[in-house]
Amino acid sequence: MLGGTAIAGCLIAIVLDFVGIGLSDRVGMIRDTISDLAAAKQDTVVDDLADVGLFAFVIGVLATSAGLLRWRIERLDWKIGVVALAIVAVCVTLIAGYEAYTTGDGPVIHYRLVYVLGVAFPLAVLLTAGQFWEINKALGIALYVGGALWLVLGPLLFLVPTAYDGGYERMLAALMLAWFITMGVMIWDDPDIVHHVSEEQRA
Repeated sequence: MLGGTAIAGCLIAIVLDFVGIGLSDRVGMIRDTISDLAAAKQDTVVDDLADVGLFAFVIGVLATSAGLLRWRIERLDWKIGVVALAIVAVCVTLIAGYEAYTTGDGPVIHYRLVYVLGVAFPLAVLLTAGQFWEINKALGIALYVGGALWLVLGPLLFLVPTAYDGGYERMLAALMLAWFITMGVMIWDDPDIVHHVSEEQRA
């Protein structure tokens, strides 16, 4: 269930992003970010769809966290990585629930949340990659490369011209979703990690 939920959360987020863009005549996939779509107050349905997609992703993140905790890996880097995933979930929840930028009644927290998200996610990938290296070296290498790539490319989003920042952000989102879907598949395939990790490696 946890693996399936993680995968479904990601797929729902992808589908609703495409649907929202298709329904809106004000938001474009390349020129406008996911947050712009979620803040499209002129298109209430589009705004709602984007928020549902973000909340579905949060559920997928939480399912991934629970699935990785269920493996009971006794490694400090693994445990810190799972905590970082919880921070990702909190950031996305606040981004979706507080609206993309601000209603004018409170502080602008969107960019601060994005900064935290931009650190927490690659840390989660890099800190959990060591255990996956022991399970499958090719997978471990891919995760290390992916985490490092996201860590480098993430901050560059703020340097991308606004005419293209939506496409760039969705590229980053695709890398993130690919990781969560990979984790979902791993959890689905072996929810108790009994086939890959010995009893000595677990709590």
